[in-house]
Amino acid sequence: MDMKPIFNFDKNVLILIIFSTYMYLQNLLLRISAYFPKLDGQTIRRELKHAFSTGTSNKDKILNEEELSLILKLVEIVRKRKLTVPASMFLESIQPLNYIGSQMMVFFRPFLTFFFTPAEYDLFQCILEKREGIKRIIEELEKIDIHRKDAKSAKEDSK
Repeated sequence: MDMKPIFNFDKNVLILIIFSTYMYLQNLLLRISAYFPKLDGQTIRRELKHAFSTGTSNKDKILNEEELSLILKLVEIVRKRKLTVPASMFLESIQPLNYIGSQMMVFFRPFLTFFFTPAEYDLFQCILEKREGIKRIIEELEKIDIHRKDAKSAKEDSK
């Protein structure tokens, strides 16, 4: 009489691996959950409500003097090239993405240190990380454009 083994290792090896992995993960999760208090749905929602906020503290809203002087330097560069209107439109369109843009500056740093020193470039990156930074740049560009229009109209009136 030919006896078949009860357990065929070749056919059941995958099942053994999956089962042992499942048991190991279940045991690991039980040990981890022992360190945390019982959580309900409301607690999880409350904790995750602000999980992706980009910071709303007052220190992020206020620009210091060094940052303001760098903004004025940038605005002056744009004014010399007579690109205030396109720059304003561009900044207005990307305003919701200012933080992502500041992170892209890290990638493009070796190529874009033409107008600023590396220290100023890093400071400009910090300005763009703040929500108030891009708003202030747009305000300064609009001020420059208004002054230019006022000077142009005064020049035409004097003729």
